[in-house]
Order: sequence, then structure tokens, then C-alpha cells
Amino acid sequence: MIPALFAILILALLARQAALALLAVTLLTSLGAARLWQRWALRRVDYRRELSQTRAFPGDEVTLTITITNRKPLPLAQIQIFDAIPNGLRALDAPVIFSGSRQTSLLRRSTGLRWYERVIWRYRLRCERRGSFHLGPAQAQSGDPFGLYRSDATFPADATLLVYPRLLALAELGLPARDPLGLMRAPALLRDPLRVVGVRDYAPSDPLKDVHWAATARTGTLQTRVYEPTTSHTLALVLDLDTFEFYFQGIDPELVEHLISVTATLARSSLAAGHAVGLYANGAPAADEHLVRLPPGRSPNQLSQIMETLARLTAYSVLPGARLLRLITPELHPGATIVLIGAVAAEPIRATLLRLRELGFRVVWIYCGAAPPPAVPGVQVHWAPRKGDGA
Repeated sequence: MIPALFAILILALLARQAALALLAVTLLTSLGAARLWQRWALRRVDYRRELSQTRAFPGDEVTLTITITNRKPLPLAQIQIFDAIPNGLRALDAPVIFSGSRQTSLLRRSTGLRWYERVIWRYRLRCERRGSFHLGPAQAQSGDPFGLYRSDATFPADATLLVYPRLLALAELGLPARDPLGLMRAPALLRDPLRVVGVRDYAPSDPLKDVHWAATARTGTLQTRVYEPTTSHTLALVLDLDTFEFYFQGIDPELVEHLISVTATLARSSLAAGHAVGLYANGAPAADEHLVRLPPGRSPNQLSQIMETLARLTAYSVLPGARLLRLITPELHPGATIVLIGAVAAEPIRATLLRLRELGFRVVWIYCGAAPPPAVPGVQVHWAPRKGDGA
């Protein structure tokens, strides 16, 4: 179009047509200004998202505040924003359109911005399920006031909301509110492997994992750690994400969520009772290649670490639950309680639970399958099916 206007201008000048020449100059000036406006339209435009809270539970409502600022003297006649809202978060009072993706919907807004003007929008988001949700990116469209040219820009994701697993009442799991795992029935004091109070000479009955090698090197004789006696227990919560015995059978997403909720509920109640709690799972959090392995602890932030790990956990297992149990055994002291939360009652699982019992561990099996679990000698078995399953 611009080359054609230049040609018209030259012909008008040669033909001494002043009116035509003036029209061509006016159009060329307007097109040039429009092109320059389009080039600078989205320069120095800031877009920021803020959440009223970054941690929530399913069913909670969070306020999303979006601030867009034009930091230049050039006004914008119109700017359109298409901001990605991940599925799992529902915008309650916002103009949301379908994005064509199963993973996100689009929050659409349009406004004009004067020079150095700031516009603020606020929306309510309802958390519908567990997960780690990244808000964005946002696509912006603007241009010149004549609508001749369009400019595009992308604002990256800058807000993350972590939705914890849904917590259940112990009564829903068929467990008593007081001492749900029966841990207080042990009459003897236990050793607390997290608190070493000294060393002594090694005895043949002491396990090799208790040898204090630094003290041994210093004294020249084998030394073993002495632990503080305690009435609290060490729990290893082992989450088996498998929902079917064989991988080719796929997964049951709702059952996986139930397993994760049961694990979160037991972690909260056990830490509240003063026990040292660890978490192990045969899956990994999103964007992480390592299996979940949180050693037992009772520090004030242990529960938040467990809840955040469970919130980010994917629904896919990467190895059988029986193998996971065998892998973590060397990390735990005999006398610790291993709590398996799973929905598969395959023979390898039952054999491994029996083996753990023979090694001196106290074993509890929270079985979440639809059918009643089989009995395992020496293992405390609880049936905690999801709502709608079982009798």
C-alpha cells in the first residue's frame, strides 16, 4: 500500500495535481504514524498477577489481582488480554472463554490505557482439586488507533498456587480419633533415631547402622550411638500409587486422589501426636525425576514439606509398591512403624509386608481397594475404601 501511495504522489506532482498530492501525503503520514504506533504499542507495558494466598485446599477461594500498567507517554486505544487459567481452578466472576486446550481456559479482558495509566482487575478463583497451578502465560494484542496494524506480546507466568490434598476425618477411614494406628499400645520405651545423646563401646548385638564411625576412628575401638529413649514413634508413610495390579490396566485417577488424601490425613494426625513422620512414594512430583523420599522428622515444617510434596505428586507410579518397600528398608531402624497406603493386594505386596515384620518393623497396612483386604499375619490391616466402594 505504501509503495502505491508513493507512486500516486509522484504522478500527482508530475501532473501538478495539488489536491491528489496532498491526499497522498496525508495518507502516507497516517500510515507512517500507524506503523510507528504499532511498533511501540506494547513496549513498556507491565502485566502482573498477584494471589491473595499461595497455599490452599480444595474448595477454598483465592483472589487473583491482575495489574496492567502503561509506562510510556503513548496511549493505547485498545489492548486485549487472553490469560491462561489452568483447569482445576475455576474463575467465578470472570469472562472466561474456551481455549481449545484440555489443560487451560482463557480469561479475556479488553481495555484502553492512557499514558502512564494503571488498571487493576480482581477475580475469585475456586480451587477444585489438588495440584500445583501456574497462572499464565498471557497473550496481549494491541495496535494503532486506526486498526490498520496489530501488535502482539506474551507475558510469562508469574504466579503459582499450590493446592494441598483434601484432608479427611479419621472416622471416614474407619480409624479411631485417638491413637488411630494403635501406636500407643507398645509398653516399652523406644529409641529415637533422630536424637543421639552419646556413644558407647560396640556390642555384638548392636546393628551396624548404629556404628559411630567418627568416634571409632578417634578412639581406635568400635563405638555405637546411644539414642534418647522416647515414647513417640518413627513412622514411614509409604504411598503406593498403583490402582491396578498391572500397568497395562491404566490408572484410576479418583482412587489415586483418595490414596493421597489418606496419606495427608495420616501425616497430619501422626505429627500432631508427636511422632516422627517420613514420606515415601513410588512416584515423583511434577517436573522432578526423583522418587519421593522424605526421611522421618518432627520439625515444625515437616507437615508443610509433606503436604507440598503430595500436592505436586503426579498420579503415575514408576516402580511396583513391593520394590519401593524393599528400597527404603535400609534407611529405617528396626522398631520403626511402616504404614503402607495402597489399593493393590498382589502377592508381592503381602510377601514384602511379612518380610518387613520378620525384620523387626511394626507394619500397618491401610488398604483402599474396593474389596476387603486379605489378612496378613502380624500386620495390622485397616480397610479405608473411598466413598461408594465397599459395603
